[in-house]
Amino acid sequence: MKPLLSVVVPVHNVEEYLEECLASLAGQTLDALEVVLVDDGSTDASRRIAEDFARRDPRFRCVHQPNAGLSAARNTGVARTTPGVPYLAFADSDDIVVHDAYERMVASLESTGSDLATGNVWRLNEQGRQQAWQYRWLTADRPRTHISRDSRLLSDRVAWNKVFRRSFWDRHAFTFPVGKLYEDTPVMIPAHYLAGSVDVLREHVYYWRVREGSITRRRTDVKGVRDRIEACEQVSAFLAGRDPVQQRRYDASCLRDDFVYFLEGLTMGGPAYRTAFMAGAGSFLDRAGSAAPAGLPAEARIRWQLVRERRLDDLLAVLAFERNDGAGTFAVEGLPGRRRAVHPGVAGSIGARLGRGDLPAVARLVEASWGEDGKLTLRGYAYIRNLPAEAARHSLKTGVLRTAGSRRLRAVPVRTVRMPRATADSGQELHCYDYAGFDMVLDPERLGPGSRMVGVVVAGHGVVRRAALRAVDAAAAQPLVHDLGDGRRAVLGYRDGRLELTVTRLPALALAHDGGRDALELTGRLYGTARPTALVLTRDGAAERSVPVRCGDGGLFTVRIPLAELAAEPAGAHRTPREVTPEPGTRWRAALVTGGARVPLAAAPDLPPPALADAAGHLALDVTGHPLVDHAEPVPGGGLVVEGSPYAPGALVLRHGTLGETVAVPAERRGDRFAALLPRPPREGDWEVHLDGRPLRVGAALAARLPVRAASAGAAPGPTAGSTPGFRLDRRHGDRLTVHAEPALGESERGAYRQGRLRTAHYPAQRGLPLRDAILYTGGDSPRAVHAELVRRSTDVEHLWVTDGSAAGADRVPPTAVPVVAHGTAWYEALARARRIVTDGPLPPWFERRPEQTVVQTWHGTPLGRFGLDLADTLYADHQDLASLAHRSAQWSVLVSPSRFATPHLRRALAYGGEVLEAGSPANDLLFAAGRDKTAERVRRQLGIPEGHRVVLYAPTYRDHLAHAPGSLPAGSPRLYRWEPALDLPALVRSLDGRTTVLVSRHPRVTGSLPAGPALRDVSAHPCTAELLLIADVLVTDYTGLVFDFALTGRPVLFHTYDLEHYRDTVRGFCLDFETRAPGPLLVTTDEVAQALRATPASAALHADAQESFRREHCDLDDGGAAGRVADRLLDSGA
Repeated sequence: MKPLLSVVVPVHNVEEYLEECLASLAGQTLDALEVVLVDDGSTDASRRIAEDFARRDPRFRCVHQPNAGLSAARNTGVARTTPGVPYLAFADSDDIVVHDAYERMVASLESTGSDLATGNVWRLNEQGRQQAWQYRWLTADRPRTHISRDSRLLSDRVAWNKVFRRSFWDRHAFTFPVGKLYEDTPVMIPAHYLAGSVDVLREHVYYWRVREGSITRRRTDVKGVRDRIEACEQVSAFLAGRDPVQQRRYDASCLRDDFVYFLEGLTMGGPAYRTAFMAGAGSFLDRAGSAAPAGLPAEARIRWQLVRERRLDDLLAVLAFERNDGAGTFAVEGLPGRRRAVHPGVAGSIGARLGRGDLPAVARLVEASWGEDGKLTLRGYAYIRNLPAEAARHSLKTGVLRTAGSRRLRAVPVRTVRMPRATADSGQELHCYDYAGFDMVLDPERLGPGSRMVGVVVAGHGVVRRAALRAVDAAAAQPLVHDLGDGRRAVLGYRDGRLELTVTRLPALALAHDGGRDALELTGRLYGTARPTALVLTRDGAAERSVPVRCGDGGLFTVRIPLAELAAEPAGAHRTPREVTPEPGTRWRAALVTGGARVPLAAAPDLPPPALADAAGHLALDVTGHPLVDHAEPVPGGGLVVEGSPYAPGALVLRHGTLGETVAVPAERRGDRFAALLPRPPREGDWEVHLDGRPLRVGAALAARLPVRAASAGAAPGPTAGSTPGFRLDRRHGDRLTVHAEPALGESERGAYRQGRLRTAHYPAQRGLPLRDAILYTGGDSPRAVHAELVRRSTDVEHLWVTDGSAAGADRVPPTAVPVVAHGTAWYEALARARRIVTDGPLPPWFERRPEQTVVQTWHGTPLGRFGLDLADTLYADHQDLASLAHRSAQWSVLVSPSRFATPHLRRALAYGGEVLEAGSPANDLLFAAGRDKTAERVRRQLGIPEGHRVVLYAPTYRDHLAHAPGSLPAGSPRLYRWEPALDLPALVRSLDGRTTVLVSRHPRVTGSLPAGPALRDVSAHPCTAELLLIADVLVTDYTGLVFDFALTGRPVLFHTYDLEHYRDTVRGFCLDFETRAPGPLLVTTDEVAQALRATPASAALHADAQESFRREHCDLDDGGAAGRVADRLLDSGA
């Protein structure tokens, strides 16, 4: 078959993703294609994978060349395509092409004659898929359009979501610039302008995998910023000789999009990066002139003004402010009509005149519910951004309804209410929006049929704005269905993200069903005169089925549904990437055929499975027995009982949507149903509930009653007294059951605004009060050991322990200390007034030690990997954070060093010039304690380790490139990292004898879960790491400092160093010559680790001298008395 399309795929060291990429190409519905794989000097298994594909599929062929970069590989691939093939496309080897993408784009070009087709893009990361922001505007097909008529195409700068007419490509002799990053822009934007017309497809054609370690994600890379600016200058120069108007539009788009990523990296970047950015962007602005940023938002105009004036310090201050408060937050000065945006704390004259678009309204729906009177109550908030709503008079509101297809507005009264959530959700600390809240009541009986957009008009400080109501986030945009009686239905839903209330008269409603496993007799009522003839059943990946409808007297109809035939239909292929969870238990959709038209069949909300109402209120057939929750209620003591069907053995599993952590909840059998008592999850956030590996769905009747809130569990003890953080059941992503755990902080403490007030008002006020005879502890094992020593001495002081408020955090609080929730009011007070503070990590950057306070920094052990200022020359350095180190370390009274080896490293990396107490590590005292054998027996029993079992402790460090996105974490969270172990733990356990238990201890800043079993235990929540070291017979680690602590035991250690070169040369590097000084073997694969564990005595003997030398040189101060020496220093009245 002669190919219709040539696809060029550059390949370089992507063995983890290449197979999936090539499979997506091989499975295209357009099979008349050729795929040219250009191996660009790969050093991993990529070459073999590509050659295997070429051997299996004659449409694939491989070209090999020395490494020359992406552009050179693409150019080579184009040159090696078959002459005469009419269309050309590109794909990156770590991405995925949607299965029918090329068929749709080629068909569009065949139909319109356009020169190129481009399509929508999914962004793919560890959280799944998200709409790529560059294409959010793409909500409709746009055939035969052009960039000169639609400037939104300026954001369409990539090569891989397109199909080009080959004659167009060759006519203009396009080539990618060799040796440059961001090579797509100088080719794709000119191609858009040179094309006669362009077809734009709204449906997605491509999955763009965003890997944090990839070169284009290195935000502070000097070459990256230079190449990006150069690429934009090339495009601007191309347009200058053709259309100056289009050039100005393009220049403005660079300031709006291209440069922003690098601009926001300035605070993290080092001097060379900052110099490169300011020089390149400044020159661009000098050439583009003042017109380029003129149409941008006020906050952007301020930033670019500072760049043009080369005011780097002021720019860094603005960016640091926005890093905490978010872009778009500023103070407003001046009278109405002459208002200006200003940034607090920026020296000199800077500001921007405000236009109408610079003060937009924000309107969000928080909760909707139908009352017994048939009325709909909407509760939400609306405010004008950057204009405070601290009192009701500053936030005057009215609801508005606009009928679809009409411009007429109908006013609806609203009641202004206090809603601190509005301020907390805003994510900024400059403005209070507490009185942005409102209640709105809609009566569908007074509205009549039709669809109406629901919005709010808000007025304050002389400004009036109108905005459509939207969900608080995309996953919360769920329809709410309510039957009004007599065949009328009201549906509160969303159209293009905006809230819409639709009142309709149903043609029919499914009311009941009866039958067995093979067939189902469905009964319903018809409204109106139409008589359906058939019910059509459809499901993705299956042939549709049609069954006859029997219409009887009295407006009733029946239909027999062949359940067994539907169940026998093979499951459709899972065509989405591995990061995208397949929709479990795919349902059949039902539509009535009346007069040749198809209309979805509505269903009563209380219909039980297998024929039931979906989230939109339409009939769905679930022939897979997918678990469904249909009842939920709070119980005394703070829990929530859920019930549903069908029963499946095993526990309910709650999975955190961001952190990946899981919690198992026992489920009991009640006939063919299940029931479970859900406790509050251990961390705040949204937890999806699973049973038998499948997410629980919510029945329609229960969905109408959500959210269901747990009853209060009472008060927490001590200075954090107040209600225990609550939680509630809700649904997200359509009909998936979710448990939402509230933050541990109280309402008066949540959000950036109230944290700012606690920091700038409450903390300074507390500093003016007398010190309390209290010791505040924050951290892990070393503060715990010091605390135990002070308690042993019966020191008459108050002991306060900082916790994050989670269940796991509460377990780490010693019973002899009072918990203090981090970032709570009591925490600020304790930092201001505790006479002594013991910490093993950084204190807040705003903390100022009082003259009478003693702050002991124990740090967290001897460092193996570089840290602090020693990271200044790496891509992962945060220079804003590094710049604050000297001030922060100056707040310490004394730094405890665990070893003489560590002392100079700690001094240098932490910019510390004060007193150092070379005391050893208090955390390690347990390893020398007289009762350590009894402690080890207790810990083994506590963890359920069988008698006689060898214990292998696997304790790796985190990986910088696996950081969770900051915006995905709760406010105030430290930087956290994903759990993606390179060690295949289940395979490792299987390869060992039956008398070995593997314990896994994740780094405290790593989140996730692992498949536990009898011989594989997750002990990450264990409150004392030293106890784990005490019972471990072998330590398996990578680059964690625990190796220094474990060396004190004299037991063998194995190093899993699968990424040694990358970690050493790119990420962090080491504080010693790791490869020659490591006290154990360096192993790369899981098999090598397993082999070493099976031959531990031989490995230990081989490295005995290295281990003794390592201990002698790096662990010289530990003798079991470190905590006593620190306690002596802490209590020294002369301190």
